[in-house]
Amino acid sequence: MELAVILLIFLIAFRDDLIQLKSFSLHSEKDRFIFRVGLGLLGLALAVAGVDRLVQFLELKFHPEVFFINDWLEKLPFNDLSIFFGYRSRLFLRIIRAVYHYGFFLPCIFLILRAVARRDFRGLSLLVFSTFAFHYALHFPFYIFTEGHQIWYVKGVMVPLFRTVSPLDHVFPSMHASMSVTSLLLAWRQPGKAVRVLYSLFCPLVIFATFYLQIHWTIDAVAGVFIGIAAVKFGEYATSLGWLHLVIAKINESWLLLRRPADRGLSSRG
Repeated sequence: MELAVILLIFLIAFRDDLIQLKSFSLHSEKDRFIFRVGLGLLGLALAVAGVDRLVQFLELKFHPEVFFINDWLEKLPFNDLSIFFGYRSRLFLRIIRAVYHYGFFLPCIFLILRAVARRDFRGLSLLVFSTFAFHYALHFPFYIFTEGHQIWYVKGVMVPLFRTVSPLDHVFPSMHASMSVTSLLLAWRQPGKAVRVLYSLFCPLVIFATFYLQIHWTIDAVAGVFIGIAAVKFGEYATSLGWLHLVIAKINESWLLLRRPADRGLSSRG
């Protein structure tokens, strides 16, 4: 139910872009190219998520943590904002849980759909270099080598408000905060008031959800904000240098090299 409502809100904000998808034609070389880039970006997101699960497995097996920061997180002043919230409304809690749960991927996915619908190669380039791969690359070293747990765990809350999929010690920095900031900054560059307004409301709400659900400490979000800004700066830099064209050229070159032995085998049989 909650996912359906959130999807409906995003679909309304992006309705003009979804309509443009009707004119999309796989008979057009440009459309096919944009479609492949967009599909590749979604594939990159899935691949990075797969690497995340592998890293979690390796963490559990080898325990590489060298920095233990629970005491530091607990002692920092104003580091637990959940003490200022009331938890009387079950409806509000359901809404916040849904925002947290779906707020990591949905804003970015809809920006990808918009860039594909508008045949916006520059927009796709910004998304390639400033979203999933960049964030995971910067967060993984912290997650691997530090042990700092979620607020409810450190405080000894027996029944958490939200049980996350990621390990409990993946808190610093907050990837929900960093991805939300990146999505917000990219949305502010988009034409159309509806999208900018939606992201200006939804993305900060995702960060608020991490506090309300007793998941992230204040310092986690602050660090995540800086990473989110750095991600957009890096995306702009890579895009200005045309790195995506170079990456695509390398992928095509590698694909041709992989196909040559098979082609030779077929030609020799003939």
